[in-house]
Amino acid sequence: MLILAGAILLLCSAMIAAGYYGAGLMLRPPNMSSMSVYPDRFGVAYEKVSFPAADGHALAGWFVPSPSGQDKTVLVCHGWGDNKGEILERTLFLNRNEGFNLLYLDFRGHGESAPSLVTMGKLELLDLAGALAYLKEHRPRNSARLGIFGQSMGAAVAAMALSAHPELKAAVLESPFAGYRQVSARWAWRHARVPAFPVIDFMMMWLRVRSGHSDIDAYSPVRRIRGCRTPALLIAGERDTLMPPADVRRVFEGAAGPKEFWIVPGAHHAKCLEAAPADYEGRVSGFFKANGLV
Repeated sequence: MLILAGAILLLCSAMIAAGYYGAGLMLRPPNMSSMSVYPDRFGVAYEKVSFPAADGHALAGWFVPSPSGQDKTVLVCHGWGDNKGEILERTLFLNRNEGFNLLYLDFRGHGESAPSLVTMGKLELLDLAGALAYLKEHRPRNSARLGIFGQSMGAAVAAMALSAHPELKAAVLESPFAGYRQVSARWAWRHARVPAFPVIDFMMMWLRVRSGHSDIDAYSPVRRIRGCRTPALLIAGERDTLMPPADVRRVFEGAAGPKEFWIVPGAHHAKCLEAAPADYEGRVSGFFKANGLV
């Protein structure tokens, strides 16, 4: 009996420890991308900008002006563990081909923004709000026609922000996760072989404790986009195992405005442009132009 009790205690301790470890990985992404890509690599004019998030956290970004002086602007949001440089080359076609101004944001704890825990939603929504406030205050002319592009975590944060920011006329969301709990479990298994059951419950507990936010896992794109009337294009990679097409479709189904859903054949996570470059650029540009960014 003592041996059995000891084995159970050891197993429980291991699960608690695994949950603690998994939570740490989510809050502080390992292998964070370094800042190594800048617009001047591509001969693009830009301005380094800085602004506070809605809670005052110091954020960094780039403003890439329209080469033709137009006032339409797209806010570009990168993924978890990435930075604005990682998504730059994928989105420059909006500036070069379509004349959009582009505002690139480093979420807190990423790139050149101030260090922070990463919550994949709650705090990042404050970052996005800060970027929009910066545009309205410092570049009012460029705030007349606003759109948003997000990839992975950036797409999830954008999806959650739409209802609170009606000034955003259209959204293109590539590979957003559907729910915090599901993507945390999937990532923990994929990168650390931490099993979802029963470890995910301990992981969620530690995420709340270690982040200091008891509602960290309540920030769900599926829940927050429900009923939103903002036009949205949802893009999924056919071979994406982190944010599979079924999850992206759940976000799509929650949106209530004009919407499109596109599964890119053969595409892996965050690689939809590479899988179908001409089609991708045409669909993304066309959606923005068809929904107020003309």
